[in-house]
Amino acid sequence: MDIRSQINSIFDGKAFKRPLFYNCEGGLRFELSEGGTYLNQFLTAHKKGMEVCDEIFSSEEVITVCVRIFGGKSLASRMSVVKKLSEAGLFPEGAKEHWTEIDEEWEGDEDYLDKRWHYIAFEAPKERLVNSLWCALSTDFGYIEPNPSAIIYLFNLQSKLMIFPYDDRGMDVVGVNNDQLKELYNKFNHYLLDYDREAMDVTFS
Repeated sequence: MDIRSQINSIFDGKAFKRPLFYNCEGGLRFELSEGGTYLNQFLTAHKKGMEVCDEIFSSEEVITVCVRIFGGKSLASRMSVVKKLSEAGLFPEGAKEHWTEIDEEWEGDEDYLDKRWHYIAFEAPKERLVNSLWCALSTDFGYIEPNPSAIIYLFNLQSKLMIFPYDDRGMDVVGVNNDQLKELYNKFNHYLLDYDREAMDVTFS
C-alpha cells in the first residue's frame, strides 16, 4: 500500500484537516515555544519538539515525512520551495510520492481555479527528524535559515501516530494508538497546552 493510502486509511481521511487536534479526537496538543527572543523561542520549540518526537520514533529506523506546499497546478510553480527543502536535507533523490488536492473551501472561487495543495511524501532515516522539525518550525521566523516555508507532517505508520508541528508555538500528536498516546500524556504532561488540557485530561487522566 502506498503512503497516501496508508495515511488516509489510518487517519480516516482527516490527516490534513486543520486544526488537526479538533478534527481527530483523542489526541494531544503540546506547547513548544516560551518567552525570550525570537531565536530562544525557536530553539526552545525545536528542543521540546525533538524530545516528543524521539519518544514516538524510539523503536523505528525510518520516519515518514509529508510536505505540503501551496502552488499552481504543477509542482514546478514552487521549485524555489523544493530547492530549499533539498538544501535542508529534506527532499530525497530516491522514491517519493506526489499528489495534489483542491481545498474544498475553494469550490466556486475563481481566484483559486489554478491553485492546488501539493503533497510530497517519502521515507527518511530517523536522523532527519532534526531537519524536519527545523523546517516546520522555521516557517514563522523569516530570518532563520534554511526556511522552505512548507508545512511538514511526520508519521509513524507502524505505531499509527502522526505529528503536526503547526508553528513554533505548538504541535499536535494524534492517532489510533491510545496506549502510546497515554504514555506521551504521562511523560510530557508538563508540555501540554493548558488551553486544551481539560479535553486531554478527560481522555487520558
